[in-house]
Amino acid sequence: MEISKAKVLLAEDEPDLMEIFSLKLKTSGFNLLTAGNGQTVLDLVKKEKPTLVLLDLVMPDMDGYAVLAELKKDKNLKGKTLVYVWSNLTQKSEIDKAHKLGADGYLIKSSFTPSKLAEKVTEILTSIKK
Repeated sequence: MEISKAKVLLAEDEPDLMEIFSLKLKTSGFNLLTAGNGQTVLDLVKKEKPTLVLLDLVMPDMDGYAVLAELKKDKNLKGKTLVYVWSNLTQKSEIDKAHKLGADGYLIKSSFTPSKLAEKVTEILTSIKK
């Protein structure tokens, strides 16, 4: 998959984190969308159909678990949109819950610098067979 054509949605409610990570993703050439709450994530996914969603779990309006459940129920997105949880919740129960709801992966925010996240997104997108 050509990375510049893939839409990536970063869901993050902390403005400082949103700014530093979205800046790096944009300058790395990704077609980036951003959302600061769960309802906006759902609206953008339905409208824009991103290839990858990086989904925070702790967000206002609707938490990431509820968003994940809604996204995975949508038959129009099946096989078209990957959802990776993007969180600092590190307990096994949290990770297991996300996987049971259908998360395609789980990324611990504190393990990623902006550059490392851009590398990981590149890795995810290049692994998609199209």
